[in-house]
Amino acid sequence: MNKEEYPISDDELMKLSIYNITYRERILHTKVPTKELKMYKRYMHYIDKFIDKHDVQVVCLFNGYHWIDQVTKVIAHRRGLDVIYFEDGLFRPYTITCDPEGINEMSSIPRSASFYDAIELDEKRLKKHLFTPESDHLHEKNESLLVVAFVKLLSMIGSGLHIHPNYYVHITFWQGLKYFFKKRTFSRQTEDEVELPEEYVFLPFQVSRDTQILYHSPHIKDMRDLLDHTFNAVKAINVAEGKNLHIVVKEHPEDMSRVNYDDLKERYKNEEEVLFVEKFDIHTLIEKAEAVVTINSTVGIEALAKTKRVVTLGDAFYNIEGVVHHARTPGELPETLNKSLHTKVNRGRIRKFIYYLRFHYQIEGSLQSKHKRTADKIAAHMLAMENREEHGYEIHSSYSS
Repeated sequence: MNKEEYPISDDELMKLSIYNITYRERILHTKVPTKELKMYKRYMHYIDKFIDKHDVQVVCLFNGYHWIDQVTKVIAHRRGLDVIYFEDGLFRPYTITCDPEGINEMSSIPRSASFYDAIELDEKRLKKHLFTPESDHLHEKNESLLVVAFVKLLSMIGSGLHIHPNYYVHITFWQGLKYFFKKRTFSRQTEDEVELPEEYVFLPFQVSRDTQILYHSPHIKDMRDLLDHTFNAVKAINVAEGKNLHIVVKEHPEDMSRVNYDDLKERYKNEEEVLFVEKFDIHTLIEKAEAVVTINSTVGIEALAKTKRVVTLGDAFYNIEGVVHHARTPGELPETLNKSLHTKVNRGRIRKFIYYLRFHYQIEGSLQSKHKRTADKIAAHMLAMENREEHGYEIHSSYSS
């Protein structure tokens, strides 16, 4: 690659939602090296020329927060090109997210309660295919851990040789090795032998340094914060209501090799209201809970699929009246959680919301396996989005499966 740079200032680059930059500043508390910014500009120059040479009309990004996604989006917007975001689906492993606005909180998913009230619900379809495919060509296929590890290793070598910016600024080689072995052994680990409390709030930890936390959690900076605020809320409810409500905390499997919560467990070891689990059936934890408290995780969607009470503390696309109870600040959590426990679940609206997500918004298919029918559905969905300004959100209903 030559050393020509795309015309963009360092300040403009620093203002982008590039995960590497955000992670360095907020977590590592270090400055972004000038040479890294120069490398971004060199890649932007190459991408710009590539788009020009091949007359690219649509740019597709996966997730959207990696450095290459963010810099490519700048070029696409300057050129007036359409940008489409992909991500693993909300009902994994049989669905795909494909959205012209972004993923998660940035998505085009309607936020109006009346929109969902007007949806026609096919109860039989919802019950049969919420988590199972309608297409007979789809079969569950997990990512090969060895392939993923090999690709990440190559990327680390490439960044070490200054061939490209670092994709994995948030993890060292040794941390990656530890993660690999933890991932290999976790599936063989036996479930925790614990007796669940009679009444509890389920608190699923999220990946602590995920984009969902860095970009869409304005008040909760990490999982320690999340537990502290939830504990204070539960304590306040127990005192005011004379209840014996507990909290069941489940660590996120992706974080077990990277984040040590021993200090947190030590701090709460004498608090009988708090129970930590590492490996336990999440469906059981959701079903038996009085409510699920989350920042903005996909566990919230799993809970809604079971029409459970959900309380959110962060920016989430499912912060919809009658679907979840949203605490705008941690200070509102005691009142919001208590209100949710005393409010009848709006099963009708929740089920219509879930139905819309599964059969209208998502594309049925898998990014883990190649198949022409999946490619055809994605192509049809993308073609429909060309008429987005004319049809608005209705485009999703035409290409549900």
